[in-house]
Amino acid sequence: MIKLDIPYRIWIALFTFIFLTGCKTFDFILPTNTMNAPLNSQSYLPIVSGNSDYYIKIENSDIATADFIGGGSLNFGSIIISGKKKGETIMSITDKVTGTVEEVKLKVTDFYLPLVVSNSNHPALRQNMRFYLVNNEKKDVFFFLEKDGKLELQQKGRYEFLSEEEGETKIPYLILHYASDEEGHFTDSAEHSVTHKFDLRGSYGQVYELFRVAFGVNWGSDPVPATKSSPIARMQVIMKEVGTNFGVQAYLDSSNWKDYIPSDI
Repeated sequence: MIKLDIPYRIWIALFTFIFLTGCKTFDFILPTNTMNAPLNSQSYLPIVSGNSDYYIKIENSDIATADFIGGGSLNFGSIIISGKKKGETIMSITDKVTGTVEEVKLKVTDFYLPLVVSNSNHPALRQNMRFYLVNNEKKDVFFFLEKDGKLELQQKGRYEFLSEEEGETKIPYLILHYASDEEGHFTDSAEHSVTHKFDLRGSYGQVYELFRVAFGVNWGSDPVPATKSSPIARMQVIMKEVGTNFGVQAYLDSSNWKDYIPSDI
């Protein structure tokens, strides 16, 4: 049998190190003290630093509920927020280990779906434009461009979904109504709202199901066969404006859409 001849002082130092690191506490830090959450959806507030044991209280639980989910060894976890009713309330989070309390101003808004244009020859829906489809009674759509780290509103309009029969197939369309000139560029005049009809054929298969679940779209039957995609690929929406040579390719902005809502929405 091998005997480890380790000096007594080294054993003491080793056990002290293990004890101290095992009992280490962290400051409780959140990335923000304001949070926007879409209605009937889940949003995530990541914890920058903390101790994985929290008491969460929402002043008006009719507006939202919240819970903590651990993040494993790679991060400090997140607060998961479920929007139940439009409105504003205060969420207080207490780190039970340090006793630190952080308050977050919580706002629940209409559910919205953010899309980012990745490729386009369209005069209005330009590359890198973000447009947000809002699930409200007016069916608002907002068009933004990013400038100096902020989103600037370019245009506001309305949207609708449509499914039309062509032979034995159903053709899915996204209809956008917004003010534009004869060449298709955005204009300031709200009196000149123009209907732009986009054929969605060629979009990734999950797109049709996403629109159905998020907006209650009734396609009537399964739309035409769509492009298959990898489970880890971005969800691509292919839009071709009817009667023109304009095409747009956009993807679901899943990176930050749950924790950022433009003030105009």
